Amino acid sequence: MHFKFSPSILSRLGEELVPNPDQGILELVKNSYDADATICEVILNNTEASGGSVTISDNGDGMDIEALRDSWLVLGKSKKASRSLTRLKRIPVGDKGLGRLAALRQGTQVKIFTRPKDQPNVEYSLGINWEDFDRVDFVEDVILEVDRSETLKDHGTEIIVGNLKAKFGRKETKRLARELLLLADPFSTAISFRPKLIASGFDDLEKQVNEAFFDDAEYHIKASLNVDGKAQVSLWDWKRELINSIDNIDIYQEDKEEDDSFDTSAKAVPAEFEMWIFELNPQSFNTKGRKGNLVEIRDWLNAVGGVHMYYRGLRVAPYGDRDDDWLKINYQRTKNPEARPSTSTVIGRVITEDPDNQLVQKTDRLGFMENDAYLDLRNFAIKTLDWVASERLKIIESKRSQSKQEAKRDVIAIKEEVRQVIAAANMPTAVQSMVIKVVEEYEKAKDQEEKTLRDDLQLYRSLATAGTTAAVFAHESSKKITLIRQLVEVVDKRIKEITSNDTYQKLFGKPLGKMYQIADSLENFAKYPIYLLRKDKRKSINVDVNLIIDNLIELFKTFFENAKIEIEFHAYPDKIYIKGTIALLESIVTNLLTNTLNAFAVQGANLRERKVILKTEVSDGFAFLRVMDSASGIKGLGLDEIWLPGKSTTPGGTGLGLTIVKDSVGDLGGKITVIPNGQLGGAEFIVQLKLKYI
Repeated sequence: MHFKFSPSILSRLGEELVPNPDQGILELVKNSYDADATICEVILNNTEASGGSVTISDNGDGMDIEALRDSWLVLGKSKKASRSLTRLKRIPVGDKGLGRLAALRQGTQVKIFTRPKDQPNVEYSLGINWEDFDRVDFVEDVILEVDRSETLKDHGTEIIVGNLKAKFGRKETKRLARELLLLADPFSTAISFRPKLIASGFDDLEKQVNEAFFDDAEYHIKASLNVDGKAQVSLWDWKRELINSIDNIDIYQEDKEEDDSFDTSAKAVPAEFEMWIFELNPQSFNTKGRKGNLVEIRDWLNAVGGVHMYYRGLRVAPYGDRDDDWLKINYQRTKNPEARPSTSTVIGRVITEDPDNQLVQKTDRLGFMENDAYLDLRNFAIKTLDWVASERLKIIESKRSQSKQEAKRDVIAIKEEVRQVIAAANMPTAVQSMVIKVVEEYEKAKDQEEKTLRDDLQLYRSLATAGTTAAVFAHESSKKITLIRQLVEVVDKRIKEITSNDTYQKLFGKPLGKMYQIADSLENFAKYPIYLLRKDKRKSINVDVNLIIDNLIELFKTFFENAKIEIEFHAYPDKIYIKGTIALLESIVTNLLTNTLNAFAVQGANLRERKVILKTEVSDGFAFLRVMDSASGIKGLGLDEIWLPGKSTTPGGTGLGLTIVKDSVGDLGGKITVIPNGQLGGAEFIVQLKLKYI
């Protein structure tokens, strides 16, 4: 007896293993690379609807009948596992011999024509009808015949997958085109393998990819990692001048340093890391000597941006895809937006040959297993970016200090110039004295304004520190919160298995329900800081007022439920827009909601009808937001005092919330008023903002 395989295994190892059609096609293209092809064309025929075909044609070394029988048709086994170099000194990228099956299963009919390099004028052909496998009990019951014929064609392989089950529309074709263009590092001149898609629109995308605006980057990073886990990094500016470099960054993860079981003799995977950082702010983008304009560069980065991984000459997905931030670039930017880029403003690549086969690709071919080798490689790139961020911070602080000094010198010079002009004007002495007095009064007013701004700056720096720190804590704690919930679910399940329903409800139902409720609250808290600190919320746009309020109420929902406070939103029936930033409107609503929560926490607050109502209205070109509660109202502070920083009626409160509300309303060009005891009995705040008509 021996193992037998049902034909359904072909689906599980094929289309179910790699469900994305373009990934399957890429696997056949990688086969061409391993066969030392320099030309590989992917041709789409009538693929706008199902039933079309895709052809992968190359000029590689081809296969003889033994290679077809003993390797290509053997699933789960690959001669490439030996990692011997090919004729063109390439390290094969194939692994389990399963990748090609994903592509071959995309249609019901497959034809293979292959011409081995060492057998001129000979072609072997093979046909596969997948419907034949549906009519048998075991895979081995279908016999595949290989035909031999004479040919005048050069060596190479042609695979035609016909009667496709899925269509390749415009969106799918564009995605496949991008994958093919990025597959063999398009930013390197040393690659001798360039796959091409024969389909409409490919030439335009290819031209855009090859546009290469590298010289327009503000910063250029070069780094290398050796087998000892030490990295060399250098940072260059847009004028190609070296800013700084470091020779000995230790990339090993911190937990390894504390782990006695970690083998410190293990080798790191040698790698190169290169990245270009762009500043796409119209105010800071220097057009002098630049090749492209902002629109062209943005389009180029949108097409090929991100940090990609190149393994033995070919790109590994999903690293560098639009929705894959494997180096936590965007997360780090939320903590330090001045010195950190986003994935939309960088292009880069991590390159490794992995000579000791330490990296292991996942079975579905999407990324590597997260073993020590991969984690160290990722840490190499992350620590490189950390060092670059610290260098950029030094540059920013240096410029800021220089700007302050120049501003002071300018003020002194201008004051002296004013005195000289007055003295040279031949004005009567009394008039000169009056003018000088007015100038001195102006100076005093400016000094007072500067002092006020310094005080505000200190206040908001403190708030920024609190906010970014909360974001870090929230991000780190979210993993623990998830683990807590999972453990509670396990305990809950096991208790239910060993107790009756009555016993469960009597002894465990309430405390476990409370634990779920607490986990929900903690999960919301973990989301909250990062949600508020997103960079795109600080752009000036037309803000949908009702939508922002809806989102924030959903975010606060658990907190209000835990406090047993009923919250309602009476939205104006039509959409309301204001001109401003999401961040400012969120600051107003968030702090007013927090204020209502605190109002019910003070001694003597209403314990029965605990209610909060938000209401939006429109009148005479203005949008009005009313936030009212049924607590005790404003007591112990005058209405002019509640806006002052540090003034609070809540024990232990910071007294900063309403200060931020007032400043944010002012920044939006609006007004805010308060009724100590409004419609619900508690405080009622009315925010008035100018409507933006669309």
